[in-house]
Amino acid sequence: MDGKEEDEEDDYPIAAKVPKAVQAKLDNDDAEIRALEKKLGMRGKSNKKVGDDELDWLIGGGLSSEDEDGFPLASKKRAAPEDEDWLRQKRRKAEKQKTTKVVEPELESSGSDESDGDDFAEFATGDEDGLEGGSEEDEQEDDSEEEIENPFSADELSDDGLDEDDESVDQAPKERENPYVAPTVKNAANSSTPAAGKYVPPSMRKAASGDAELLQQLQRQLNGQMNKLSEANMLSILAAVQDIYTKNARQHVTSVLIELFKNRVCDRSVLTDNEMILLAGFATAVYRTTGVDFGAQLLEAMVNAFDQYHAESNSEAKQTLNILAFLSNLYTLHAIGCEVIFDYIRILLENFSESNTELLLRVIRISGQQLRQDDPTALKDIVLLLQRAINKAGGAEQVSVRTKFMIETIHNLKNNRTTSGGAGSVSSVEHTARMKKTLGQTKSQKTSEPLRISLADIRDSEKKGKWWLVGASWRDPAKMANSTSTTTILQSAPMPPTSEDSSDSDPTELNLDALARAQGMNTDVRRGIFISVAGAVDPVHAHLRLQKLNLKNKQQLEIPRVLIHCVSAEPVYNHFYTLVALKFCSGRRMAKAWQFALFDIFRRIEADADAEEGEEELSVRMIYNVAKLYATMVAENLLRITILKPLQFMALSLKARIFAGVLITTLLVQMRKKHGKEGFGSAVEECFKQAHGVPDMVKGLDWFLESELLGSDMFGSSKREKKVVAAGVEYAVEVLRDEKMIEGVAFEGRGGEESD
Repeated sequence: MDGKEEDEEDDYPIAAKVPKAVQAKLDNDDAEIRALEKKLGMRGKSNKKVGDDELDWLIGGGLSSEDEDGFPLASKKRAAPEDEDWLRQKRRKAEKQKTTKVVEPELESSGSDESDGDDFAEFATGDEDGLEGGSEEDEQEDDSEEEIENPFSADELSDDGLDEDDESVDQAPKERENPYVAPTVKNAANSSTPAAGKYVPPSMRKAASGDAELLQQLQRQLNGQMNKLSEANMLSILAAVQDIYTKNARQHVTSVLIELFKNRVCDRSVLTDNEMILLAGFATAVYRTTGVDFGAQLLEAMVNAFDQYHAESNSEAKQTLNILAFLSNLYTLHAIGCEVIFDYIRILLENFSESNTELLLRVIRISGQQLRQDDPTALKDIVLLLQRAINKAGGAEQVSVRTKFMIETIHNLKNNRTTSGGAGSVSSVEHTARMKKTLGQTKSQKTSEPLRISLADIRDSEKKGKWWLVGASWRDPAKMANSTSTTTILQSAPMPPTSEDSSDSDPTELNLDALARAQGMNTDVRRGIFISVAGAVDPVHAHLRLQKLNLKNKQQLEIPRVLIHCVSAEPVYNHFYTLVALKFCSGRRMAKAWQFALFDIFRRIEADADAEEGEEELSVRMIYNVAKLYATMVAENLLRITILKPLQFMALSLKARIFAGVLITTLLVQMRKKHGKEGFGSAVEECFKQAHGVPDMVKGLDWFLESELLGSDMFGSSKREKKVVAAGVEYAVEVLRDEKMIEGVAFEGRGGEESD
């Protein structure tokens, strides 16, 4: 009977009575929980599930149900990492059971409840006995009693929530870019998988759709402007292109503009001369207003295009003919130098094919005269190459009629025998002249110098660099070993000390500004003149550079002093500076400037004897170079012999005697070479007749010629020169002693002022 009663008690457990003190405490806790739920916006029973109510920790003795923040401990537990791990495991189990469909919903629910009890057993704070007792009593509580909230919400434990979370788990997480690692190209199949080792330069990053749309917009704008291009509105279109440059990235505009030029020039049909002149003129205008970057990239693009089409050897296509015509017009309009044109002529002379002959004829017809003016020596080399090519082909009889005409054209060009090319040629010349006049109206020029880049420089730019771009490195060991400076002053002049080792710098890349300061050019005008002369490749180039300085009248008077300094600084006489000086001695103002500069030299010569220690003295080498400079100017009738009037010929110092002797000796020798044996006497008489304009000078000069110059071993390096000097002195003395020569001579004072 007792056993039966025990069984019945097991089957029908009787709820234990809760002490009043404990019940009161529970009521207080429930009230506080409801208050907190209200503050949190939770809806009573909507977030509660039937299952483990987790009151075992309360019955087990942990009466302190709130932590120091006033929140239930269960909500603190929910944020712990263990809870997140449990929830993750529970979701995986639920997903597995859902996909396999092995367990029924009721069993799954009970299994879930059992797992809930197992997983939450570790949250209890009391001993095991207290936990078990509390759990049995909680299962028998009435539904009307308020339950303590489950630490996990219904959304987290529902099947719908599991499905949504699982979908989010299946989605690949978005990768965050590492700012310390260079981006790599994404795989086309899987954008999240980077290609191995593929580096993306900064200019190509994030350039997919945005740059493509921008380039298309720029192409439409620039193409619209170039479609309206004509000789009349070229300046307005140039202004529009400049405005586009200011509103967009320069390289974007440059690349699009070059591509448009390339598409127009590389046409399969032959373009007319007027079209080529218009395109070349507009390209030159953009180059002058934009800078070297545009011109260099345009030239490089055209060279690469010519190499591509010339290798195809398609006689029907005329791309190569158009490209060379475009480059020839660029050269005629001073956008590029003659180096590229001569290089192409040399390449085309290697093979006497019909296409090469046609190309040569077009180049010579467009820019032949300009080539002859710029570099006649190179033109002579071209003629030699032409003769070798003729011999290689088996003689002039073996070549075609067109090739014979091309050979005759080159020979006529060398001999300056130009023939009329018909109405078309005259029209092209007039169009070119008008285009040059239009280009002269362009404002805000960034550069006016032509690009002197050779074909080898462009083709080797990947190996040696692009020396024509500012900031670009360039190194050519072959040229560095064999090259010499244009003038000796650039080799001998002291360079300012630099912190860099000389082995790391290119000796050909001289800092002309620092060199000018080291040479004592203490004003901006003198430094500009020095840089223009020292950086020129020939006297014509130096004259052009000096003219582009746009010096005022008073500033031009500095040119003689700078040239005298340059020629005196040479270790040997350099005729280069004399040729430059001859171009700046015309006119009374410049002649007086040269004369006053010489007077300053005379004063320095007289002051050398009284010079204090440490002051720079004029050396014999400096006096010799300056004397030869002035002798040439007198021989060319740009100056008179009266420039020697400040000298007291009977009381000359050694350096003054050397100067006068070298000047008169050089003068007589050059007059003999210029006028020959027949005209030598009359030329000397005409020159020394001017001395009668300064009466005080005549007797002294007469004495110096007979006593110091005639028969002296100091002047004249050879017997022939001494013979010429002796003959010239006789003519000069005869003129000086003839008083009838005074007639028709302008009188001058010893101070240099001409009499009225």
